[in-house]
Amino acid sequence: MSLWSKIKKAAKKVWRAVKAVVRVIVRAVITIVNRLTLGLPDLLFGFIAWPPKRLRLHVFILWTEAPPGGGDEVPPITQIVQDAIDRTKRIYKERFNVNVRPYSKSFIEVITDPVPPEVLDFECGIGPEFGVAGEFFANHLAGWNAIPISLTFPVTVFVVRDLQDGSLGCSMSVIGDYVVIDREGLNDNVALAHEIGHTCGLWHSGTPSNLMFRSSPAGENVKWFQKNILRSSRHVQYW
Repeated sequence: MSLWSKIKKAAKKVWRAVKAVVRVIVRAVITIVNRLTLGLPDLLFGFIAWPPKRLRLHVFILWTEAPPGGGDEVPPITQIVQDAIDRTKRIYKERFNVNVRPYSKSFIEVITDPVPPEVLDFECGIGPEFGVAGEFFANHLAGWNAIPISLTFPVTVFVVRDLQDGSLGCSMSVIGDYVVIDREGLNDNVALAHEIGHTCGLWHSGTPSNLMFRSSPAGENVKWFQKNILRSSRHVQYW
């Protein structure tokens, strides 16, 4: 590799990191402003869980092949995704009085273009946000085009081939707009709902029956203050 190629590669890496820092700052500011303005009533009284609110969701499937040895009995990934969405819709309605709606005409979209290996076999953590994977996710976020283009602030779900650390799913928590999950996570009863909860500001619980319990299996119960936090998120709106 020539010196000029090395310089260009290093510059591109730095530029990705700079853009990631800007994304984090922008989301942090929007989150704080929302909770102290539009979200303030629910931050104080969200445990009442009324009136109903809405959360928009969009799912990108990046990997459609069945696992090795799965055979014909393995349901298509689109069906697995839809089942996970249906469970999430039920949980959010029953526990938070939040209706999960599609951001566009349907919940699910399949990306057929080539996807970077850093995305397909994703490693959860803050580091990837500053590299190729973070840039890919930022370029495909529903409701964003460098800046927000929707005041509903939808949550985007990326279905990847595998999560390298064995996690069922992961997110950038309150400063993010997306969830990353694989087939194993989609088959879990609450993993998708759990990760969306992180994106809306919820942290892990030490109670096994709680939706935010840190390991699987987790339950579906939520505490009163978790309703306050989730319903006051910028991702959860009245319109």
